[in-house]
Amino acid sequence: MIAHILSTGDEVLLGDIVDTNSAFLCSALKEMGIDVQKIVAVGDDVNDIASVIGDSSLTADICLVTGGLGPTRDDLTAFAGGKAADDRLELSQDALASMRSYFKKRGFVLTKDNEKQAMLPSSSNMLINYNGTAPGFYMKINRCLFFFMPGVPSEMKIMFEKEVKKILVNEFSLTDDILIERLTVFGLTESKVGSLLKGFETKFSELRLGFRATFPVIEVKIILIDSREDKDISDIARAKQWVIQQLENKVISDRGLTIAQEVGRLLTKLKKTLAIAESCTGGLISNMVTDVAGSSNYFLFSGITYSNDAKINILNVRKETIVEYGAVHDQTALEMAEGVRRKAGADFAISTTGVAGPGGGTEEKPVGMVCIGLAGSELSMAKTYRFSFDDRVKNKKIFATTGLELLRRHLVLLDKTP
Repeated sequence: MIAHILSTGDEVLLGDIVDTNSAFLCSALKEMGIDVQKIVAVGDDVNDIASVIGDSSLTADICLVTGGLGPTRDDLTAFAGGKAADDRLELSQDALASMRSYFKKRGFVLTKDNEKQAMLPSSSNMLINYNGTAPGFYMKINRCLFFFMPGVPSEMKIMFEKEVKKILVNEFSLTDDILIERLTVFGLTESKVGSLLKGFETKFSELRLGFRATFPVIEVKIILIDSREDKDISDIARAKQWVIQQLENKVISDRGLTIAQEVGRLLTKLKKTLAIAESCTGGLISNMVTDVAGSSNYFLFSGITYSNDAKINILNVRKETIVEYGAVHDQTALEMAEGVRRKAGADFAISTTGVAGPGGGTEEKPVGMVCIGLAGSELSMAKTYRFSFDDRVKNKKIFATTGLELLRRHLVLLDKTP
């Protein structure tokens, strides 16, 4: 089976946005046993889009198209789909009803501009948009079944999961009996993970491995398609344990949770609370923690103490510590963690202070250096880490993840204590 992905929009070609949709769809199709042969990006030109659709209609069995379903003049995908199919556009009553329901639920007024989004090729069938205004649609053109979805990732993903996937299963007699075990890995590069897991396909011939890197973590997927027997389930369980053993202590979740979700799970299980003091990470750790539903049960307080005065006046870091060691030092990080823990009355506290870059580094304290403090009722420690990235955003992400990982490791030990 041949699958193509078409991403539309000038913003993709100009580099204004990163095309995460194609990556998601490639991964989702692979999990269904479908390999993508081609990914094409095309700008907001109706003729160009129609031409690419026409090419795929003759060579592919499936084509997933994202973008260009909005209400503005540069949203031309429905027109292009109709042109490629030599089909007229008409007002879809199903699409219009879906849009009215969406607008009414949110107290918005459906305008004439929005009604444009309900103009679909006459031979198409609507796909419900659960997270936005633009309905999707699917249609057969020559040999290929096309699915047209919004470009907004949150809208596209839920449409694929709830609408497109079940149609693919029915139309192509695919199995929807797919078992996937997900492991979250931190502290290894993607190439290193691949190297450590060499031999997997030989050892577990009925299973497939998948990888998804989202800096600074890697998701490892163990995929079993069409599992019907107990033997299949035991095979994937054995494979999971083998992968964990090969990756040693770098698996931070054997359930595919994010680092923040795993820390939250452990804090909840142990009935412990958390406070955070951030300098170089600028609130990123707190954001990661509060992205997890239920974090209010264990997260008490956060302070972004960027300046030295804030560290001294809010966290009670000793002025002498700043003068003697500077802001970026283990001792400063330690006093930050202890100070925020006392202020919040939390069981545990994390702190970060470092040099995110790209400027501001010295030979003694280079860009990529971070000091992380961890404090608890019977715990008081700080560690210095040095990373080789010059990219400010990357450094902040890896600093934040490392801080949560330091806490996670301690919570794992605490969880194992009788």
